[in-house]
Amino acid sequence: MAFSNLKLLVRKTRQDLFKSKQNQLIAVTVLLFCFLSIGIGFTKYGETYSKVKEYRKETRENWEHRPDKHPHRMAHYGYLVFRIGHPLSIFDKGLDDYLGNVIFLEAHKQNTANLSEAGSSGILVRFGAFSSAFILQVIVPLIILFLGFGLIVREREDATLKILTVQGASPRAILWGKILGLWQFSLVFLIPVIPVVLLMGILAEANDFGDILSRVLVIFPAYMVYYFFFCTLTVLISAKSKASSSALISLIGSWLILVIFLPKGIQFAAQNLYPTPSRIAFETQVEEDVLKVGDSHNPNDPHFKHIKDSLLAKYNVKTTDELPVNYGGIVMKEGERISAKLYVDHLKKLQNQYNQQQKLNEIFGFINPVMAIKNLSMTTSGTDYFAYQQFQNQAESYRYKLAQRMNDLQIEQISNIKPKEGEKPAMVDHENWQKFPDFQYEFTSLKDSLSHQLLSLMAIIFWLLVCVLMVELSAKNLKLI
Repeated sequence: MAFSNLKLLVRKTRQDLFKSKQNQLIAVTVLLFCFLSIGIGFTKYGETYSKVKEYRKETRENWEHRPDKHPHRMAHYGYLVFRIGHPLSIFDKGLDDYLGNVIFLEAHKQNTANLSEAGSSGILVRFGAFSSAFILQVIVPLIILFLGFGLIVREREDATLKILTVQGASPRAILWGKILGLWQFSLVFLIPVIPVVLLMGILAEANDFGDILSRVLVIFPAYMVYYFFFCTLTVLISAKSKASSSALISLIGSWLILVIFLPKGIQFAAQNLYPTPSRIAFETQVEEDVLKVGDSHNPNDPHFKHIKDSLLAKYNVKTTDELPVNYGGIVMKEGERISAKLYVDHLKKLQNQYNQQQKLNEIFGFINPVMAIKNLSMTTSGTDYFAYQQFQNQAESYRYKLAQRMNDLQIEQISNIKPKEGEKPAMVDHENWQKFPDFQYEFTSLKDSLSHQLLSLMAIIFWLLVCVLMVELSAKNLKLI
């Protein structure tokens, strides 16, 4: 394949696409919608971040300004923790609209996240969020199909395809020239978006320039490969079709299958193959297992009798009132350890089911590139389920430390002898509340996200190789007339 011929074909295809005022209008319109969605996302992110900071401050002040209390009452008074979206959620909202943002933390009970965007939205949320990622994943491929469906078949209908070969262009050069020319034009929908997303991410309050840059350097090359797939699909179907109309119908059918039917079908299959319990069923099962172990609020519960006997023997006393440490606090601490372990075990099983669903989606990324780019886009934007899992894990770790600190205060500073009527209630100084640190949510690093979801990245590379192979094989059978 002469490089000069290929270069001429690429340039001719690209110029023809750029010269069309209709194509220029389409490109400008799509970019305006992308910029609009990024602007809306940036504004909404800023408002949400400000509200979260305000609520976090209010939660902390309320916690620190609580008066002297019994530490176990403070453990049940609880604490609110908030999830802050990653700055790149401005580009791709992913699952953020469907997952909770606030968790109420309290002793002996692990609550789930609440206040999701989808929970307060209408049924239209099922059709996907309005974001630049949605436009680039769904709308731009459809535009590529409309722009390129006749690149080969029209040349054949006009009898100019044969002329190209007479002038020295090989079938291989013709295919590659059309594909690369269409692909270069498709980048018009993508390249202007990159600096805007990077700038908005940097301007976001919760920014980390190194993290945002590294994510952008992964996500946008992946979109370039994604568009290369659709350009290859478009040109190859155009080359195989006998008429322009049949090429267009075949491409629209392919778009519907790849973008609409397959993703929804795999999602439905994953939910049925790896079913998960409802929130109520999950919490009920945890509570039932905790009750089987024992009631930590009852110091005389049979399950905790061995703790009582060992403490009496250790301190050589006959009753718990004679212990130098608070017996009720010790029971509470042990009960918290047991209930937390049971919850974590149940949560791991639940998360494993969700991980199996996600794994099935990732595997099908090798069958459907739309699913591969969608998963990789969410992963690199920090809006996937794995990022949400890290929030859950961080919140539970903080809750457990908070509950156990309150139990330690009860053990160390509360007497076993209950105050008589009229005496000051058993309590500890409120300065202890101030000493306990605030919750600090940390974003999941890109390295950790990709290491747990590497299949999507591998699927993108796989489709690049498949496209090259398909072009090389199709070039041998290109019909000129």
